[in-house]
Amino acid sequence: MPTARKLPSGSYRCRVFSHYVMRDGKKRPVYESFTAPTKREAEAAAAAWAVERKARGQSMTVSDAVERYITAKTAVLSPASIRGYRTAQRTAFDDIASENIRDLTSERVQLWISSLSATRAPKTVRNIYVLLLSACKMFCPGKAFNVSLPVKAKLQYKLPTDADVQKLIKSTEGTELWIALMLAYYYGLRRGEICALTSDDLNGDLLTISKDVVADENNIWVVKQTPKTADSYRVLKLSEPVLSVLKAVDGNYITCTPNALLARFRRAIAKVGIPPFNFHLLRHCYATRAATLGIADIFVAKMGGWKPGSPVLKSVYQNAMQDELLRQMDKMNSAIP
Repeated sequence: MPTARKLPSGSYRCRVFSHYVMRDGKKRPVYESFTAPTKREAEAAAAAWAVERKARGQSMTVSDAVERYITAKTAVLSPASIRGYRTAQRTAFDDIASENIRDLTSERVQLWISSLSATRAPKTVRNIYVLLLSACKMFCPGKAFNVSLPVKAKLQYKLPTDADVQKLIKSTEGTELWIALMLAYYYGLRRGEICALTSDDLNGDLLTISKDVVADENNIWVVKQTPKTADSYRVLKLSEPVLSVLKAVDGNYITCTPNALLARFRRAIAKVGIPPFNFHLLRHCYATRAATLGIADIFVAKMGGWKPGSPVLKSVYQNAMQDELLRQMDKMNSAIP
């Protein structure tokens, strides 16, 4: 146990190592400090803290640590994040749930990760591992693992053609689905953002995106009074024909949940007879259209609610639309002598 040192004030202070933090790219120690009128009292307080901390860590299972972490974060994280944590807690921790969090080794965690990877997508495995690390950081500071995570697969998207999207939009005129399609395809809104919009969010021709509809840990749809990320908050300038339609609505523009909206979307695709595609791909189309129009990435990111310089914007959303790609190929072919 460290020795207490006398301070200029006459009191005694005893410092005890707690954990490490990364600061300025270096691993820095963090200490707990105990001050008392006498040397013996300061050292006794430090010793009591160390014993209690060790006992707490020694008796905590992975299951307890994950539960306590989620409970502690419930008030500050989004309902969707908590729902994801609860799902992972129920389905992914059985193999290590009863093990002491302090006894976990890199080998044990690697075996667990490998087992998860056999039936889950790389992104899902990474999210589950992050939950374990977060619980370790809270209740077992300084704990670290040397493991390999599954490599993220590069997703390939086949975007719908503009002609197919126009058929879908035309077939839904006069419906809420038409509003959703217009906002997703021409303004890059997400389903949850669209379902959260009300007439109060429209001021003249400016539409404020500041809310999101998400499913909570009980799979109940709730309106979250903040957008998906800090960068998702934005104000968009609308034009016709969607502007006049929105001005005529008093209240919610979409009166169903995101899942119900998706069901309407799929039925509309089947009715029109175009190749099926995911609703979220309309957001990809938005970013790709912006790129083909020559709009700078910094403005595309701001309008679409991406973080400036986001690799997601370039690697995922700015996919070349097939019809535009063919036009560019024709341009290249026309230059052949």
